[in-house]
Amino acid sequence: MQPHQQVLALGIVWLVSLIALTFIIPKVRHRAFLHGVDAGRQQQRADLKLQIKGLQDDLDEARIQSEAGQRKHHLAVANLKSSIAELEARIMSYTGLPVTKADYERLVSASSMMRLAQRTFKALKTEAEATRAGVQADAIDELAKRIHAQLRSTLASAVNAGAAA
Repeated sequence: MQPHQQVLALGIVWLVSLIALTFIIPKVRHRAFLHGVDAGRQQQRADLKLQIKGLQDDLDEARIQSEAGQRKHHLAVANLKSSIAELEARIMSYTGLPVTKADYERLVSASSMMRLAQRTFKALKTEAEATRAGVQADAIDELAKRIHAQLRSTLASAVNAGAAA
């Protein structure tokens, strides 16, 4: 081959390679871009997983602290309720009232037992004992009503005095 033919062939090869490179370079660049995007997404996923794990740990720690705070709160409430009960008992002792709500409840229970005894005596056809049990039940009911009224008025005045203080 002649030197001018070789130069011409080299020029043609050079032109063809330039034309081919205009198609190849953008394709390679696009592939590199997609590869970089995938790598970035994987890195972002890994970062998000670490962030989620850290937030879950923080949430667990906050939940534990919240439960501890609730336990402290319940303990404080129980202590305050016992203190209130003690103070109410002291107030009741200072008001001079010798009976309590428990006494009233016992009287109501005794009255219902006397009513039961009255019905039992009536069923046994012993009118004298039935009448006596009825009279005693009425007396116990009357006493319970007076105690209940006294308790209500004392508690109402104690509440008003506490509100005024």
